[in-house]
Amino acid sequence: MPKDEANYGKLTSSQAQPFDRLSLARRLHETLAQNLAVIGYDLDALIGDETLNPSQRADLRSIRLQVMEVTKSFRDEIYRTRTLNRSEVASEIKSILSEITTNIDMSYPALSDESENLLNEVIIEIARNTRKHSSANSFYIKFELTDSGFLLLLGDDGSGAINFKKSATDHESFGLRGIDELLKVIASDYQCRSDKSGTHFRIAFPLQRAQ
Repeated sequence: MPKDEANYGKLTSSQAQPFDRLSLARRLHETLAQNLAVIGYDLDALIGDETLNPSQRADLRSIRLQVMEVTKSFRDEIYRTRTLNRSEVASEIKSILSEITTNIDMSYPALSDESENLLNEVIIEIARNTRKHSSANSFYIKFELTDSGFLLLLGDDGSGAINFKKSATDHESFGLRGIDELLKVIASDYQCRSDKSGTHFRIAFPLQRAQ
């Protein structure tokens, strides 16, 4: 997958202190949201148990819907308390991946405020996974316009360590679960290819989200 051209610098010292507070709030949010996602995935696994009778399955589905509502309410509440613009997101990525080359173009079409905020969380979490697991030399973000919207393309040239199937049952894979959960909310479709060429996300946004 091709690399990108644009690059963003680090935060200036005058920006660092308020941004640190935003970063702390976001990490607290992500931890709690990921725990809720774990509960949701565990419920999904139980709902799929063939030994359940219809009444038990219906009860579990009701609980699952309640968890989804709590998660949405929590995200909405946190969203009202903090947002990051694209420049700040790019700066945090640069900080997270300070030891590798970053080629970032975040000039893709505008999303709704809520979708923009959730996508920022996804992008930052993907960058963290690159730092922790990929042994990559470079990380990129780019986009392509389509007839129906746009494609956001991002990833790295690392070892291909992402496994969403494993993350559905691995309680240590909170970050991957969070990525999956959010992309199912904000994107019309997404694909993740993780192999010897690295980890590459292809995320589709429909035209109505690209206004």
